[in-house]
Amino acid sequence: MRSKTISLMALLVGAISFSQISHAKEVMVDDQLLRLLRYHKKLLGGYKSEADGIDFFLHPQGKSNPERELQELIYQLESDSSDEAKSAFCRFPARVRWLRARGVDVRSSLKCEKLNEFRTRLSALSISVVFSSYYLDNPSSSFGHTFIRIGKNKNDDSTATELLDTGINYGAVTGNAGPVVYTIGGLTGLFPGTFNAIPYYYKVREYNDFESRDLWSYELNFSQPEIDFIVDHIWELGHTHFDYYFLTENCSYHVLTILDAARPSINLSRYMSSLYVIPSDTLKALDKEGLISNVKFRPSPSSLFKYHLDQISTHEVKSLRTLVEKPEKVADVAPERQVLMMDSALAYVDFKYAKELIKEEAQAVELKKPILLQRARLGQRSPEANFSEKRGQAPHLGHGSNRLALSYIDSEKSRSTDLEWRFAFHDYLDYDLAYPPHMKLEVMRFNLRSTSTNDIELRELAMLDVVSLGDYNQYGKSPSWKVKIGQSLTNYQNQELTTAGMNLGYGVAKTFQAFTPFVLTHLEVGYLLEKYQHGKLGFGFDYGLLVDFSAQLKFLTQYNHRLDHYADESFFNEIRFSNRHTGLGLQYKRFIDIDQKEFSIRYFIYL
Repeated sequence: MRSKTISLMALLVGAISFSQISHAKEVMVDDQLLRLLRYHKKLLGGYKSEADGIDFFLHPQGKSNPERELQELIYQLESDSSDEAKSAFCRFPARVRWLRARGVDVRSSLKCEKLNEFRTRLSALSISVVFSSYYLDNPSSSFGHTFIRIGKNKNDDSTATELLDTGINYGAVTGNAGPVVYTIGGLTGLFPGTFNAIPYYYKVREYNDFESRDLWSYELNFSQPEIDFIVDHIWELGHTHFDYYFLTENCSYHVLTILDAARPSINLSRYMSSLYVIPSDTLKALDKEGLISNVKFRPSPSSLFKYHLDQISTHEVKSLRTLVEKPEKVADVAPERQVLMMDSALAYVDFKYAKELIKEEAQAVELKKPILLQRARLGQRSPEANFSEKRGQAPHLGHGSNRLALSYIDSEKSRSTDLEWRFAFHDYLDYDLAYPPHMKLEVMRFNLRSTSTNDIELRELAMLDVVSLGDYNQYGKSPSWKVKIGQSLTNYQNQELTTAGMNLGYGVAKTFQAFTPFVLTHLEVGYLLEKYQHGKLGFGFDYGLLVDFSAQLKFLTQYNHRLDHYADESFFNEIRFSNRHTGLGLQYKRFIDIDQKEFSIRYFIYL
């Protein structure tokens, strides 16, 4: 956002008295005020604020006229209402701070009791951005979620005292909207988005406990005056609403705009695409601006349980379920292992019955109680869980969500080159440090091919391509599923025909160390756009094996078995080496029905 400096002296002289600002040489609309009121420059000139609630503005034209809004602010501060609810001084404390920083002597006899209660409740000494990890069970949280944590302590590494902090959350007010209305409304700005200040332990309960999502807290190096400014700005935002857009004006976008308003020397918004804002990308923006002073990790019950499983042997893992049901059996375990076994049993119950325990449902409480009693009898202190290695896996350290792929393809019929672009965000062969394993979530991926005859073909346009390979084991039966919506090619009557539609699948996967075999059903509903122009109903199975040699080296082999009359049965292999910035892959495809083979060398750039 470019700064716009406008002297208001000419506008204001004769309109109001300057008794309160007589010592100020000049009052101007500057870059910070534009950010504070969420003004953006319009394409054809002028400004428009993103705030959609009329109470956010004092002047009737305030949404589009920064000069008149500032003029009205100064006028109302001088002739301020004695009613706190109507007082510009009490309603807009961040704007008052902005004026004072520019030499304007703003005074008021009002105590602003509600504002001061808000400031006292927050008792802000630190500010952090919290990232709640990816959650595919909820479409709105598939890319993660960010919110602000206002801390009552500074530079405190304790995850216990932080529960007394306050979470500042931005979200859509959807009412009882179903999934279809929610999706349409979230993409079109149908729902209002509002800010709420809630105790941080509620956010921990919601994300950490209920949804078993890890929380990453990024403490920022803001000064105390900047933190005070943010608190007052949040107070102002709490009295308005914004049209909520799932892809752009979402939770992460508004976190950045709050921080940008508090420190004019930074510009976090410039790192964001105008088409979408992804939570993990906003964390990368914080890192690029040098704002991160500390990163803390709060494990979910799922992560804690996995940690405890790693502390016991394979034989002990097999006996853990028996120990949960009969905790007295711990006496059969070697004394030096009993503490680890009982801690693992407790971690299992906390993971498996997290919601039930929070709701204090009798069955879950009665299951945990004898385990706690048996653990207490052991009388030894549990070794502290060590998640120090997680610092090297923090979300801001992952690869860029944009990906460019250049491929050289050698087939039996011809040689060609492909250009593929993905707007967001990850697939399970990418470098998966800081990303969930065995997950593919791609939005807006398209593939163009240049053939030997110099023709350009659109080979694929995937609006959405999701595959989740859940781990099916004795402690958790996470399903595997896939959804793909877009346009691709169908082999039909010895021709490649463009087909638009979607395919769905449901199945099972199981992880053995580095190996994850899986099987998914396949149901495709589409329409042939070329020549024959009729509907397509495809069905079959996908059989595959994903091998994680390391975070950088992956291998996938997959056989797509089809039972319909379309010639889409295929065999696919790819091995890929990648890091945060680049990657190299070798791919082999065989289209079985038409007996065609294709070998590719692929180069990836992550942006």
